[in-house]
This record gives sequence, C-alpha cells and structure tokens, in this order.
Amino acid sequence: MTVFNKKALKALREAPSPQKRRTILVVDDEPSNLLVLQRLLEKDYEVLTAVDGQDALELIQRLDDPERLQLIISDQRMPRLSGLELLKEAQTLVPRAKRMILTGYTDFEVVVKAINEVQVFRFMMKPFDRQEMRAAVEAALRAYDRAATPTVRFPHIVGRHPKLVHTLDLVAKVAESDAPVLVRGETGTGKELIGRALYDHGSRAQKPYVVIHCSALPESLFEAELFGHKRGAFTGAHSDRLGRIAQADGGTLFIDEVAEIPLVVQAKLLRFLQFGEFQRVGSDRVEKVDVRVISATHQDIPAMIEKGTFRRDLYYRLNVVEVTLPALRERKSDIPLLVDYFLKKHWKRGGEGRLAGDTLKILEHYDFPGNVRELSHIIERCCLLAESDLIGPNRLPPAVLMAYGAQLNRKEAPAEKPAFRFETLNNEVLKRVREEAKQQAADEVEKQFLTHLMAENGNNVSAAAREADMQRSYLHRLLSKHDFRTG
Repeated sequence: MTVFNKKALKALREAPSPQKRRTILVVDDEPSNLLVLQRLLEKDYEVLTAVDGQDALELIQRLDDPERLQLIISDQRMPRLSGLELLKEAQTLVPRAKRMILTGYTDFEVVVKAINEVQVFRFMMKPFDRQEMRAAVEAALRAYDRAATPTVRFPHIVGRHPKLVHTLDLVAKVAESDAPVLVRGETGTGKELIGRALYDHGSRAQKPYVVIHCSALPESLFEAELFGHKRGAFTGAHSDRLGRIAQADGGTLFIDEVAEIPLVVQAKLLRFLQFGEFQRVGSDRVEKVDVRVISATHQDIPAMIEKGTFRRDLYYRLNVVEVTLPALRERKSDIPLLVDYFLKKHWKRGGEGRLAGDTLKILEHYDFPGNVRELSHIIERCCLLAESDLIGPNRLPPAVLMAYGAQLNRKEAPAEKPAFRFETLNNEVLKRVREEAKQQAADEVEKQFLTHLMAENGNNVSAAAREADMQRSYLHRLLSKHDFRTG
C-alpha cells in the first residue's frame, strides 16, 4: 500500500505523465478501507493514501506539483481532523481537485453541510458498491476536465481557478450572440480584457471595436462623446463629429464604467438600446446603426437604482447577460501563473527573471485590493529594481511586506512584543519577518515602519511617499492614524 512517507512522494514524482496517470488521494483511518480503495483504483490511477486528515494536508503541502492531484476521497469520521474539515482546508491548497466524502447512513447533517459549504462533488454511503465507486470516480475526473479547460482559450486572460474557468466558459457561450453583456468586477480584475474576448470570439470580430471610458469624461461631454455632435452645437464644436456609437457601426461598443453616465444621458442610451437609433447633439435627424453593446462596472448598480442614480430599465437592457469576474483574492492559486506571465511581459534585460526565496509566498499572502492590475505593477516594479535575474522579497513594496507581517502576527501573537526594526528588511527579509513580525501586533509593524520611513526622509511627506511607492494621500492617512506630526 502507498503510505504517507518519502516513498509515496518519490513514486509520485517518478510516475508517468499526468495525461496517462491521474492522481487520487484516499484518506481513511481504517487500514482495511484504504487497502480496498487502493486495489480498486491503482490499476488506472496513481493512488496516494493518508491515515487521517492532518497527514493528508501535510502530504498535499509536500507535493512537487499539487496541480496533479485531481481527486480527494475522504472518510468523514476520523481523529484529529474530520473529512469535511480536511476537504475545506484542501480547497485552498488544491482548489481544482474534486472532493468526495465517504459517510455512514446516520450522517445526514454532514451530507447537507458537505453540499452547501464544502461543495463536495459526491458523497458515497458506506459500505459502498465497487462498481458505483468506480463510476463516481470517473464522473468526478470528467468534471475536473470540464472545469479545467474552458471551451475557448483566451491567451491574455491567465488562470485555472474554477471561478475564472466558469466565467470564461460563459464568455465563450455568449460571444457569438449579439445580446448586450454587463461585465462586473472590482477594479483591476480585467473587465476590459473580457470585453475584448467577447469581441474577438464573436461574429463581429472583423468589424470596429470602439471603447469609451466613462470615468475619464466630464459630465458635460458624455452626450457628445456617445452620440456625436453637429458643427456649432456648442462652444468649441467647430465641425461635425461622429460619436462612439456611430464609429462602432456594424461592430462592438465597449462602455467602461457605465455607472458613471449621468441620468439625462442614460435616458438617451436606453432609447438607442431599444430601437438602435439616436440623434447627434445639435441635430434633429434620427440616425440608425447596428452595434453590439458590452458594458462594464465595478459599482453596485442595484444599490444605485435604489438611490435613484441609475435607471432600472437601462440596467435590464444592459444586463441581458451578466459576466462576473472574481477578485484575485478569490483565486489565489492563480498567482504563480500570473507571476510567470508578468515576469515574461515585464523582464526587459537578458536572461530570465525569477522570484527567489519566499517572495512568491509573501505575494500569495497579500489580498491585492487592486487585483490583477496591482500584481502586474508589482512585478513590473520588481523587474525594474532587480540587480540580478533573482528577485528577492526586498524588492516588494512595503505595503505587501507589512501585510505579510500582520498576517503572521495574527496567527501567533506573543505576550511580549520586542521592537520591530523595519530597516533590517534586506535580502533576508523573510527571515526577519518570521523572527520579528511574529513578535508584535500589526499596528506596531506599521508604526515602526512609518517612524523609520519619515526619519530617513527628513520628515518630508512627499519624499517619504516616493520612497515607499505609495500615494501621498494614503501616507497622510497612515500618519494621522498613528498621530505623527509632520513638518
């Protein structure tokens, strides 16, 4: 039997390619059950076993390539860690792996919790029928394949997390349609990339693709930008001008941050969506065009409707199909793939840039409020500042390091808190963060960082903001929070 030890891991490393051998982890505290399942599955699959949930988690963490693990089958009632607790933890380590629970007839509460909270693919009653078990395993692996590969590939959208794959599958399904699509997601999640993907894979791909960025427009220019204007329509209108809608005739119009459109213009956009017709500013002539509209927003439009700042009827017209992009913190397993992608994109010197030490681990512990765009900027900064092809933690922005130190502190807060010397952050930054940041509260980390930063920059806020690579207004907020006095 394959057991949790060095032999098991060595066997996994030397196993045939994943295309030929799937990897399944079976977890049960009863050796006889492990033996039955291994003998049932080992002919067709690489089977790893663990005697309880804690051993299973340690095994997963030691795998060279966790992506090879495609299915976890766990008993529910085990010492140290129950099956549900194990599978919930495993979601963060191997989010793509399908999960199955073995349970007794009396565990109906467990079954309900498994379906609602842990998203278990299937539960099997014990004792199980061997043919039914094999069929369930095959079904789980087919579901894994469907989730792992979107119907259409989008080369500029990087990730394998099930939430992203689900989104891309929806994009592929509606790309050929002319139906309006509303793309929702936080700032930096890649909404414009989704708009472009809908266009590239749609029937209008050879026609114009026109973008209007509503957040960059003053309120007085919205109508003229969208619909165009006639000469003399307003001060500065020295000639006739096509609006974005007319420029997109036959093709696709992408309206970025559609929630920024003023109410008076919303009414005219609604008429265009209903009838395909509009009037330029300063003209009485009604013009008709054929345009597919894709819009995007990071705002909560239903809440805006309740406040009276967005038209309900326009929302329904725009939102025939809604595509929601997950935040990067919701798909952290994609961070290594994104880092590789951005390293290739931003590395401009010879050789190949790589992350050294625990730089990747520190990034994986950061929540990225700016999402994928923020990660791209961080990697670009690292590439610019790197002195060799190895990029260490000392090249990461202070905000990322501070967040990592705060997380470590929350996990293990000691009784005494020795002073944290932020100036020791250098090529051994991770060691320092581990040894020292664990020893004090997150506020202490932040306060000591600010003390050092301001001292190094002569108490000059502008110079300190540049040094820390943060906005001056944000630094002011931090200083006010800790009652710093600046000159």
